Amino acid sequence: MLLPWGSAKIPSAPAWPSDIGDDHSPYEFSLALAPNEPPSVRFLVEAQSTTGGSPTLADMRDAALALTRRLAEDGGDLTRFERVRDIFLPDVASARFALWHAARLSGPPEVKAYFNPQIAGKERSFELVESAMRTLGFGSAWPSLLEAVQRQTSDDEIRYFALDLAAGGAARVKVYFYQRGVTVEHLERMAAIRPGYEEGEVTAFCRAMLGAREASETFPLCTYLSFVEGEPTPKEVAIQIPIRFYAPNDAVARERVVSYMQSRGHSPAVFEAALQSLAPRELDAASGLLTYVSLRTGTDRLTFYVATELFAAAAAAASEEQPLPARVARRQSSQSTGLPQGKIP
Repeated sequence: MLLPWGSAKIPSAPAWPSDIGDDHSPYEFSLALAPNEPPSVRFLVEAQSTTGGSPTLADMRDAALALTRRLAEDGGDLTRFERVRDIFLPDVASARFALWHAARLSGPPEVKAYFNPQIAGKERSFELVESAMRTLGFGSAWPSLLEAVQRQTSDDEIRYFALDLAAGGAARVKVYFYQRGVTVEHLERMAAIRPGYEEGEVTAFCRAMLGAREASETFPLCTYLSFVEGEPTPKEVAIQIPIRFYAPNDAVARERVVSYMQSRGHSPAVFEAALQSLAPRELDAASGLLTYVSLRTGTDRLTFYVATELFAAAAAAASEEQPLPARVARRQSSQSTGLPQGKIP
């Protein structure tokens, strides 16, 4: 999925500043844990261009489409992908990204495609997603989705639109919302759009992950809703917290996760072993290794996203070892340029 990286030395700086990693690493790992289920290992990638030099957005798009075709050769179904491809892949000069892919490697491989709803401008993201959902036959789900969002202000964004590259009625469509200034009470109402939601689950999760802090407008929380054919209400609602911006270092983030899992009666052993195996440094040295913690409501399924920090050492040296928030602030100030930039949740 990351050809030609398998036979190449990792460079000191990325040719393309991927939006996946804060240091522009083009992939990250995640681990999903749920009671009475085996651990699920996953990763998210931005396909790498083979053009050499400094690739353009078009080069990265073409590399991603080539990967899509390879995944189809290995069993992925592109029927729905092809129906919305033109909606999300217009010919534009610049954007944060064009197309990503994710794979689950525990059990039979499962793959997803992630489109950029803001590729034609943030202001058109709702329009593009509505068009895609109606094209795919999810028109009856669109009102439910808007009801869940409840606000649709200038502070509400749709940043990702994902498709399972699979056939059949169980294949999902996922819509990722980021809402600045959102309250826990609002997230409770969003989660309640899923039938059977137990009040208070989101509140407990947010309090455990955020510590004493409120959700920040600078680093908004994410809520994703997934839909399947024939169901107007979401099959899944998940809350994703960018914990790296809410904990002083990864050791504190780890402690919050462990405490939460223990409070729910679950062993944190697999989580701790996985985090330690991926850590290239001491956890108390900085924040940013554990990037997101996600709760799928109603299931006790937690997903942990772990950065690879491939370019972190070089970036720290170049910026006189400025901490992550300073690097993020510089990227935020570059937003007006319209050039690709690092991931700002």
